[in-house]
Amino acid sequence: MTREAATVRWLHLSDFHVGKDDYATRKMFDYILAHVRKRKSEGFIPDLLFITGDLANKGLAIEYDTFWLEFISPLQDEIGNSISERTFVVPGNHDIDRTKHPAFNQEEIAKPESHYLDPSDEGAGLRGDMLIPRFRGYLDSDCTPVKGAFTKPEGAYAQCLTIHGQEVGIVGINTAWLCKDEKDERKLTPGKPLLEKALDTIKSAKLRIVLGHHPVDWFIPTQQKSIKSLLGKSHVLYLHGHLHDAWAEPSYGGGQSYLAIQTGAGFQAREGEPWRNGLVWGEAGLHAGEIKLQPWRWIPEQQDWTLATDAFHEHHRQGEWWHYSLPSDQPTKVNYATAAPVAQPPKGWSVFKPEDLATHCQSLDEGAALRYFDGAVPDWNTALSTSIPRRRIVVNLVDRFQHADTADKPIVTLLLAAGCEGKTTALLQAAYAIVEKKNDWRILQRRDESQSLVYDEILPVLDKNYNWLLLLDEADHAAGELQTLLKRLPQSLHGRVHALLACRDTDWLASGADNLNWSATADFHKERLIGLDLPDAQAIVQSWQAYGDTCLGNLAKIPEVERAAILERQAKDEVSTRSGAFFGALLSVRSGSDLHNHARLLLDRLGQRKIPSGGTLRDALAYIATMHAEGLEFLSRPVLAQALGCPLEKLHREVLVPLGQEAAATTTSSFIFTRHWRIAETMVSVLEKEFGEDIGARYVELSQAAIDYSNISHIPAPENLKQWRFEISNHFLAQNRHELAFHIAEAVLDREPTNSLTRTHVANLYRRAKKPDEAIRVFREIKTLVEGNRAFYYEWGVTEGECSHDVENVMLAAYSLADQSSQRRIDNVQAQKSLTGLGVPFGALYDAYRDPAFRDARMAVVVLGQTLRLDATSKGYFEKHAKEATAQGARKPELKQAVPMLQAGIVAAERIGLDVRIGELLPKAEEMAFDGLNELTLNFVNSPKK
Repeated sequence: MTREAATVRWLHLSDFHVGKDDYATRKMFDYILAHVRKRKSEGFIPDLLFITGDLANKGLAIEYDTFWLEFISPLQDEIGNSISERTFVVPGNHDIDRTKHPAFNQEEIAKPESHYLDPSDEGAGLRGDMLIPRFRGYLDSDCTPVKGAFTKPEGAYAQCLTIHGQEVGIVGINTAWLCKDEKDERKLTPGKPLLEKALDTIKSAKLRIVLGHHPVDWFIPTQQKSIKSLLGKSHVLYLHGHLHDAWAEPSYGGGQSYLAIQTGAGFQAREGEPWRNGLVWGEAGLHAGEIKLQPWRWIPEQQDWTLATDAFHEHHRQGEWWHYSLPSDQPTKVNYATAAPVAQPPKGWSVFKPEDLATHCQSLDEGAALRYFDGAVPDWNTALSTSIPRRRIVVNLVDRFQHADTADKPIVTLLLAAGCEGKTTALLQAAYAIVEKKNDWRILQRRDESQSLVYDEILPVLDKNYNWLLLLDEADHAAGELQTLLKRLPQSLHGRVHALLACRDTDWLASGADNLNWSATADFHKERLIGLDLPDAQAIVQSWQAYGDTCLGNLAKIPEVERAAILERQAKDEVSTRSGAFFGALLSVRSGSDLHNHARLLLDRLGQRKIPSGGTLRDALAYIATMHAEGLEFLSRPVLAQALGCPLEKLHREVLVPLGQEAAATTTSSFIFTRHWRIAETMVSVLEKEFGEDIGARYVELSQAAIDYSNISHIPAPENLKQWRFEISNHFLAQNRHELAFHIAEAVLDREPTNSLTRTHVANLYRRAKKPDEAIRVFREIKTLVEGNRAFYYEWGVTEGECSHDVENVMLAAYSLADQSSQRRIDNVQAQKSLTGLGVPFGALYDAYRDPAFRDARMAVVVLGQTLRLDATSKGYFEKHAKEATAQGARKPELKQAVPMLQAGIVAAERIGLDVRIGELLPKAEEMAFDGLNELTLNFVNSPKK
């Protein structure tokens, strides 16, 4: 990367804990040295080297000898650049000999009237008696230019350096003065007077950097505001460690901004353990007013350093660097006095107290129970009801959290199941059982699966006074965001935030969530819900029986002792069908004989319920069912909203929730379905036969809605737009429902008439359906040349050829080869297609006119094509062309003669006569250039043969 003159670079390391594991630590020294060597070879040479505490493990002299002699000295030699003169270190909590003055009183020293942390002779004397002896190993071993600074009255160091013509101020503070044991959080201070004195010393510097070990929120709460104000008014970069992971956060104090930068641990664990060792590179562009950061992590599985792409917020990322504004004196208006004590959850999220959920633990009335048994999407009221049985999977899920109150890291448990297997009910039941009668617990539930998990929005909700269970159904797309949240948790929430997830197994795998390194952030477990065993079947049947024959449905005719066995057997039989074995079994044994009537009554009821667009819930369900019934499982929220004319922000509340309550529809994080494919098929049948619906029109409307949505400039296109353009019409063509396939494809083309891919697809549909005349019509409707799409002209030429329009075939296929067709040079794949396609019309034209130019052009096609890397089909075509051209008297030319012979054949074809519309679009035959084709074939001839 290039470097401006006013750029200052650094390497930020922290937390080595030398002495914890001698062999593994020394190996990490080697890995870091190799990484620095590589960065140096790439031109990144730091001007400053920072180590922010926990050099040693127990503050012993022998540990520091190892650190300085075996790591820092070789590191400084590796960097060069006189870096030893600009190496700065501060102590951490592990740099203390805890055998010295173990009974000192933190509160007494931190009192406002205490003079221990004053920048004075008196303060130095008090620290010398009580605090300095605890850091003796660190202080004696210090090999930096500021050695001894912490023993002086200033109690910190402050240095101004000139780097690349810019004044840079470095302050080192001791945030570990009051460290005592493992309960230091919110009991520490670097000494506000000491920090203030040091900052005053560097106030003339343009770039001000403060080094400490602990994050600011580890300081005594009554001192945090004043310390933040000092950092903000001086617009510093505050570099620290301690939490063993990288993070950066723009912060404020005193109405001004500063940037807190946290680096990972240099060494905290051996390879194979869940923690990761890391470091951070940084640079400040002083003229540009910008900070760039780059976090790296050692990955044992790869035995290499990789970018820690999940360390800093993706919002700040540009390529391989994370960009932040250099803190400035622009005021940040913050009203501490009126700040809300508890943040409200973001849209689509809700907080639940155990005592509030307890009110749902009662029986359901018959109507609510029947809706649930018919497939209504469960909520807390139904799932926690005493009327709904707890399947055995619920016990398995709860057992995973039995030690959550004393955990030292997040517990994350994932329930995987196919669609309609009952995972949502199990998820809600398990969540309540985990927090039941625990008033110090809260549940934070995502109630709308389309909402993202945004760290900056969720973290403020997590009150440090509670343990938290995050509850996410359809968690596939939120998995990475959840990991980010868990990694960013402040120390006060470590071991106090856990997660219970559920997801369709196919979605979890397809999203890549299963490939995330869960062990690095959490105690992660998977539970699978598959089918139905006999005890669960017995419990379900008993719950139906409590409501009599209405809920039993068809089972009411079966002897009571046989009912559970029938349900279990049906669930096993359903596994061989499409997904949803559990609900499919419930549906079959209760409503199998009357599903049609059930669907008719439901659709009639939904037709009475209006939605914001002016349509009805039946319209919405019609769209959903038509897609699901055909196995076209990619109907997304934006497309449905567009088709309905319903504002997207109202779709969840006004459409999807009511349909869920009516046992009609369900959603994943991406797509919408009916409750079961058998319901979808029945719905479509009823809509057609009893409501007179034109189901085909629904596919047309949805496809056009997808295109319309993609054309709204300020909204991203649906990720599955190709499926809407091509897959639906292909699906119906394969089913021999040709007219519907054409209708859908033409409707899409009507929405985007200039899209050459769509036009090619529509014409191809007609050609595959043996309607080449219609395919030609589609192509000849274009008014201007399509640029950059050689395949378009090749397909057009083949289509003309199927109608024996051999001249048009030659001209179009030739144009697909020509330089004018695209700014990109022709490649091997398109060249072999177009050349094989040209052989047929040249042969036909020779048979019709006996002009040797056509025969020779066909042989030229063979010579050019056989230089390429061919697939079996193309190879067979060229052999056929060669055989027939030879029989007609053609001689095989040299490669250099082939292109001129090809051009002569094209010119001869044009002289015969060409459709006027095509002639107006294409350049004249003699104007077509084939330099790209010529170069391609020469490259293949001259390339080494394998």
